[in-house]
Amino acid sequence: MRTLLERTLNRVWLLRNSRKSMVMGLLASLMAIALLAAACGGDDEEKDSAPTGSETPKYGGSIKVGLLADHTGFDAPLLAGVPDIQILQHTNDTLIMRHTRTLELVPMLATSWEPSADLMSWTFHLRQGVKFSHGKEFKAEDVKFTLDRLFEVDSPLAGVLDSIKETVIVDDYTVRFDLNTPNAFLPDLILRYHAQMTPSDVDPTRFATETFGTGPYTLEEFVVGEFAVLKKRDDYFLEGLPYLDEIIFVYLPDPTTRAEALKAGTIDMIYALETENVPALEQHPDTRVSVATGAAYMNLAMNVTEPPFDNILVRKALQAATNRELILQASQFGLGGIAYDHPITPDDPVFNPSCKPPDYDPELAKSLLAQAGYPDGIELTLYTSSAGAAMVPMATAFQQSAKAAGIEITISVMPEDVYWSDGWMVKPFTTVWWGGRIPDEAFSIVYKSDAAWNESFYKNPEVDRLILKARGEPNLADRKVTYGELQCLLIDEVPRIIPVFRPLFIGLRNDVKDVEANWEDLLYLREGWLDR
Repeated sequence: MRTLLERTLNRVWLLRNSRKSMVMGLLASLMAIALLAAACGGDDEEKDSAPTGSETPKYGGSIKVGLLADHTGFDAPLLAGVPDIQILQHTNDTLIMRHTRTLELVPMLATSWEPSADLMSWTFHLRQGVKFSHGKEFKAEDVKFTLDRLFEVDSPLAGVLDSIKETVIVDDYTVRFDLNTPNAFLPDLILRYHAQMTPSDVDPTRFATETFGTGPYTLEEFVVGEFAVLKKRDDYFLEGLPYLDEIIFVYLPDPTTRAEALKAGTIDMIYALETENVPALEQHPDTRVSVATGAAYMNLAMNVTEPPFDNILVRKALQAATNRELILQASQFGLGGIAYDHPITPDDPVFNPSCKPPDYDPELAKSLLAQAGYPDGIELTLYTSSAGAAMVPMATAFQQSAKAAGIEITISVMPEDVYWSDGWMVKPFTTVWWGGRIPDEAFSIVYKSDAAWNESFYKNPEVDRLILKARGEPNLADRKVTYGELQCLLIDEVPRIIPVFRPLFIGLRNDVKDVEANWEDLLYLREGWLDR
């Protein structure tokens, strides 16, 4: 592990400097840190639950973030890989964003916004004087360009924002979104990372390999599968930000390597920390774990257009063979909560407690399989990976619970760097994890018939109708009825099995400040700083 880290970080330096003495100095420093960590790694000394340090943010420094290696491209509307998303979170901006602690919508490139009385249009007022990294001033033409491209390239967000009929330029700093159906939630939907603003004067073919944003950092260097270096912009429009001079994303091949690197001090944090590494990092004197709860979840996705998953009785058998409590304990140490095959948490005001899947019942599962034509049970392959969340432990727990129902599950663990391109939405039966989303987006992005991320390939006109109906219902009581019907329908047809809501973990060195796990499961470093 040390050799890999030294080679990767040394490569960062080599691409930026040429003096051999500096290379040797860096290598020696890494060796010293690793050896020191090895010497004190078993220390049982107690530590405070929260890190201590100064309260006033400090400017400067470079933070090294351990990530899984997965790259598909930097074009915002088509973002899919976890590392690519985190890079553009810091090189680009959206019109508005959700505050990581209060969850309120706050201005970013838009300073204010308001709907028409009938919810058939939304007007956004834009910040003036903002520059893209290549020098162009951000204006309404860039908003229209960005939103139009979402539909032109069939972005996953297009199915969520399909109520937008036209983006109208009112003037240089005002845009209006005219809708084809009322939508009370447009501001909540337009903040997703796929809608990061891109300049209208750049050839779109360049977006796959280059970044052009208004964000607090610029992408200085990038080597696929090894590292990315982001450099601070001195002209960022949010006064006083960012604090860090540099962000280095280090792509490390497995969760254990990332955890050991954090304890050794060769990286400063881990984004998307695996659950099984939480106890060791909590016990280590120099590291801590930040946790957030919310609507993030893990699920099993079945391609309902392929046998045997095209048979609803098989899907219902798998549902009855799902021991949710076992999965919760085995994959998340009991943290998080039980889910009921839809993305609405029990504490959400639109949650419907009257509709729930059957309790774990292997005998019911056997009966359903027999009705489906499998009286002697069934053999299935479940594809999974350590590419975020505790998908492998979930798969193992599901395998164990399904066995009692005569369902033999073979688990195929795919490499992290190809799972989201060659496994998810390619293989017929996969594990998946999702970050928190408001109900409209949570349903739209995976259940609408035309959704680009409809991972079960499930199409139901009634589901589409209910999703669109809820968008035009500003009254909570009405939405509760509509979303309640939707939850019951999805439980009954089982296009996906969602057994648990998951906690969100980030691993950090104690001197990393103002960086915490959040409800949306995104990494925000623009306010982060180092107390060193």
